[in-house]
Amino acid sequence: MTTKQWRRNLQATWVAEFLALMGFSSSAPLWPYYIQELGVSGDAVARWTGIIISAPALTMAIMGPIWGMLSDRHGRKLMVMRAMFGGSVLLGLMGLSGTVEHLFVLRLLQGALTGTVAAATTLVASTTPRERLGETLGKLQLAIFLGQSVGPVTGGFVADMLGYRPVFWMTAVYLLLAGFLMLFFVKEDFTPVQHTAQEGSFFQRTRLEMSTLFAGSLLGLILGLRFALRLGLRISSPLLPLVVQDILPQDALIGSAAGLLTTVSGIFSAIAAPVMGRWGDRHGGRTPLLISTFVLAGAIGMQAWSPVYGVLLLAQVFIGLAVGGTLSIISAYIGRCAPEGKAGAAYGLDTLATSLSNAVGPTVGGWLGAASLSLPFYVGCVVTAVSGFAVFRLPKDNVQTA
Repeated sequence: MTTKQWRRNLQATWVAEFLALMGFSSSAPLWPYYIQELGVSGDAVARWTGIIISAPALTMAIMGPIWGMLSDRHGRKLMVMRAMFGGSVLLGLMGLSGTVEHLFVLRLLQGALTGTVAAATTLVASTTPRERLGETLGKLQLAIFLGQSVGPVTGGFVADMLGYRPVFWMTAVYLLLAGFLMLFFVKEDFTPVQHTAQEGSFFQRTRLEMSTLFAGSLLGLILGLRFALRLGLRISSPLLPLVVQDILPQDALIGSAAGLLTTVSGIFSAIAAPVMGRWGDRHGGRTPLLISTFVLAGAIGMQAWSPVYGVLLLAQVFIGLAVGGTLSIISAYIGRCAPEGKAGAAYGLDTLATSLSNAVGPTVGGWLGAASLSLPFYVGCVVTAVSGFAVFRLPKDNVQTA
């Protein structure tokens, strides 16, 4: 593929991911409030919040590697469209949920059919020169973070003005537009790489592919870091809207206030991702990853004792900068570790690691939050700080090949 073509694909994918993440994040700060509208009250709100947020991660953990391997065999563009069109249908249906159980089932289906970030990352990484992966994936993360920044504010405003259900219908429209952008503006010249051993059952071929991915590379360590860092953040973040509800007066626009926190984090993540990715390309990823990890740990812990809303805002600034650094650098490491033609499988495993943390984190955080709202933030801080010491095992220079 020519340089001109992969840049055009990056531009179209950038806009599509911006729309998709703007849609998905529109409802992110609203789950506890929507759950209450569906009839849940008391301590059950925190527990159901954790369950609802975790639900898609469970099915995504199962389907992520499968979709990744299918993308290696049938093309990456197809997988992005599957995630976006499927998400459009399911998010529209969530706006029609009658009970929290209905919402739970739809969230499970969402995890099975979506996964736009992994699909888009695979598409971009498979066509980008390896020496430009950090910078290019940082630019893609910029779209993701900007979408995550704009979405909560628009979602919170729509919820305050029109109610919670229209937020999901708005998301369905965003995802539909994103899918059509991929359909009409992205061109993929895909030829699957032929490997030995194409025979055997699906599980035998899958086991062989997994052993090929992990052989002689740092992929296992990098995926472990992805899981641990995401886990520390996800233990605490789902309870943040309840902290806002506890701090602000009853007549405040809590939907907009909770959305603003996510927006602030997303803006600073968008700033950090391409900068840190470029740093990693030029000087190696270990140092910026170390800095990002320990800044993230401190910022998560900072939220545990926030007496006023302004402290929460400041913590989100540091969280945004740190998350932007960790995501872009680890994504580049994965792309460099992936064998030729196996980018889909590698990023599918990345989806598995991320999804497991997304499943475990909010559930644990929800149960901890039912006992004390500050406890999930302290636990998240400790998990993140401890995982940071594993970064010292990475080589000082970036991994160039698997």
